[in-house]
Amino acid sequence: MGSDMVVALGRATVDGHTLFGHNSGRIGNKTPCLCLSPGRQHEPGEKLRTQYVEIPQARQVFAVLGSRQSGLWGYDHGVNENQVAAGCVALPAALRCQQPGLTGPDLVRLILERSHSARQAVDLLTGLVERHGQGAFPVCPEESDHDSAFLIADGVEAYAVETAGKHWVYQEIHEVRAVSEARVVHQDWDRISCGLAGHAIAQGWWPEDGSKLDFAAALARNAAAESGSLRRWGRATLLLEEQNGHIDSMFLRRVLSDHYEDGSDALAFFGVAAGRESLCRHERGPARSATASSFVAELTAGTGRPGIAWCALAAPCLGAYFPILLDGDLPEALAQEDLRSLGASLSGRVLHLAEQLDQHPDRLGHAREHFARLQARFDQETEEFLSEAAALKQRAAQTELRRHASLFMQHNVERFDEVLSEMLKQRTWVAVES
Repeated sequence: MGSDMVVALGRATVDGHTLFGHNSGRIGNKTPCLCLSPGRQHEPGEKLRTQYVEIPQARQVFAVLGSRQSGLWGYDHGVNENQVAAGCVALPAALRCQQPGLTGPDLVRLILERSHSARQAVDLLTGLVERHGQGAFPVCPEESDHDSAFLIADGVEAYAVETAGKHWVYQEIHEVRAVSEARVVHQDWDRISCGLAGHAIAQGWWPEDGSKLDFAAALARNAAAESGSLRRWGRATLLLEEQNGHIDSMFLRRVLSDHYEDGSDALAFFGVAAGRESLCRHERGPARSATASSFVAELTAGTGRPGIAWCALAAPCLGAYFPILLDGDLPEALAQEDLRSLGASLSGRVLHLAEQLDQHPDRLGHAREHFARLQARFDQETEEFLSEAAALKQRAAQTELRRHASLFMQHNVERFDEVLSEMLKQRTWVAVES
């Protein structure tokens, strides 16, 4: 899939807010769309159908902004009205369940719908994994033949969770952390599922000498398959640590758009250098995995600031991050799911522009310049809008806030569409040559 997640807690950021980011990889030919599901009450005894299994429904679910790949029930990543954010990435399957259970996206959606805090979300996630299982099972579809790793954060805390069948470990994060499609929790876990150490010893994966279980070493079945993911994890970790204490949302977006463009070790936009996998991925090379969407959430401990996330369509290095407000109605263009309309959708047209740039790589700088100017306008106007929105929220003017937030998001989509349309016109390429 080619997915990566990053988080920076308040002590590592400029303004003391937690920042959560996720590049989500494409699953086959599925396309992502944004969903904004409302909070609601449910009756006792109600059931909920996830991707493969039916489980009890919660009495109260919270409003959630999430990204869902077409045909799936769960979310790759998202944030809820309590400013809890979560995402998942695939890990090579280490243990298989005997029957279908929950998927990684199922778990992301469930914990966001049910959690007041990151701490509660971790407890919910580990409990659901133990009760229902997750990941690979006999004759499962290829898209489900893996375990999952999770990153969960709120305005105060963050946790990394890695799974194997019905087992798990988690690690509390103190400043910054990256998560990729490789197990990196060794003996530094804070909690481990009951019975996992005994199972690893019984299988001969770990010695029975009283030492603390090394989760990654014991459960890694194919180190070669994780090598590219480990390099992306190392790159993201390096970038976060270098900026620790000075991280803001713009920097986190640059991390998710990274192509090793540091002046000394450049990686081509579409090419694949030997032994290199960039954090922002394009559909090139044997693996043909690409970034399908990118997401950054700004999380605060208080309730005065409206919840906001930044969402990019397709590869984040080409285009712009839209400001999404949980207090408004999601623009239809960002929630488009029908595969038949992909060519006309915003994400489909961004992919078409990427194909044009593949044939005219010298035009890349021109395209990025256009979108950088648009992003700067989004950033400035969003900061101004958030000040106005905070005042409306303080006055409990929810109807007025929803109307203003909806119009603001729709206006931004229309401006992006104008820039994208201009970039896709042939005369744009001709004008660059002159």
